[in-house]
Amino acid sequence: MRSLASDLGINLHTVNKAYAILREEGYLLMRRRAGAIVSDRSMPTASQRADAQDQRMREELHRIALAYKARGGSRERFAALADEQAATVFDRSSNRSDQSARSDRTD
Repeated sequence: MRSLASDLGINLHTVNKAYAILREEGYLLMRRRAGAIVSDRSMPTASQRADAQDQRMREELHRIALAYKARGGSRERFAALADEQAATVFDRSSNRSDQSARSDRTD
């Protein structure tokens, strides 16, 4: 980036800001020690991939809810079961990190 700023006769911070904007907008991929490369705009951004994953999760939850309802299950019970499973995943991972942090302090 320094050489580009020097070649263009502009401030290094201006070049850094331009690179940051191009990266945020998905035009550049920054690679450590390899510099910047122009991204393949046909590939989805991280945000677009996350949105697609969320959509697939919504569709799967919808399919599961329909099956549960077809068996005669109630919305309240379905929500309670889903919350129970979420707690086993999210609470367990936070408990592990809490335990890990405590063991790090005692070592």
